[in-house]
Amino acid sequence: MPVSTYTRDSLDYCYYPITKSRIDLRIRAAHDARISLRTHLGDDSNVYEIIIGGWGNTMSAITKNNSVPDVAEAETINICGNNCYIWIEWTGDGVLSVGCDDVVRETLMTYKDRNPFVINYIGLSTAWGATGEWTIIDDWRFTSHAIRQQLVDTCHLWVDFNETLGLPQNAAMASEHGLYVGRAHHNNSLTPGGIKDNVCTLTWGGATFQKKEFQVLCVKDIDWVKSWDGSVPLYALPAGETEDDYALFIGRVLYEGVYYVGKIQPNHQVCYIPVNGEEKPCCEYETLVIYDYSVVERVGR
Repeated sequence: MPVSTYTRDSLDYCYYPITKSRIDLRIRAAHDARISLRTHLGDDSNVYEIIIGGWGNTMSAITKNNSVPDVAEAETINICGNNCYIWIEWTGDGVLSVGCDDVVRETLMTYKDRNPFVINYIGLSTAWGATGEWTIIDDWRFTSHAIRQQLVDTCHLWVDFNETLGLPQNAAMASEHGLYVGRAHHNNSLTPGGIKDNVCTLTWGGATFQKKEFQVLCVKDIDWVKSWDGSVPLYALPAGETEDDYALFIGRVLYEGVYYVGKIQPNHQVCYIPVNGEEKPCCEYETLVIYDYSVVERVGR
């Protein structure tokens, strides 16, 4: 089903995992609708940025890795408005195309990259005084092979819990009231959850489950970034997968004065948290981010 969300007046992107090589978007914005395509959510990722209706809704452009000048530009007077349809395609040989109109399929810009890269995430943003409403029209599977590889590459950040030894000394804390970040296997899924009193509580299928066998996230420096509608910000850490292969990230919600850790599920556009034995969906939440997990040193026990 389509994914619908909104963006505030901010240069920060809201990211979703993708696996297709074509994206169709409906955008409602006055100007400066911005789209980011990148391999991963770290600083060293390659990235294309596509600006639709910039420069006072007169021009559109493509940039690569924030370089100057733009790699492609087009005059697009008044392209943004109440119903702007944009399609984006990229091929394995490095051709990135941006067009408009779902009927005529007019191509606005094309860029041939001599050093193309894999695209695993799309980011949405509006800025310079604009806000936006977005619909990603196509349905897709949310876990690519590259994101699954990120799960493998960051497995050293997770330590199996040992009841005799207790929590590792650098367990990631979600609140000062003894809540930590964990994950556990359940019904063929690997699901993030919250650890308290040596139990990891997670949600699945509308209910909550308490696990005594689980892993603890062990990272010194984490942060929590406000997010919504299933999106995640830069530096979000892929932490698991559903039983049908959708990516999961770590979220927390302050609910009735208490923090809960749960799973952000982009294809459902919510963060699920465990509350009173039930799986509570939340459209607004905070995403756990690690600004440079490629060089994180795990202290362990």
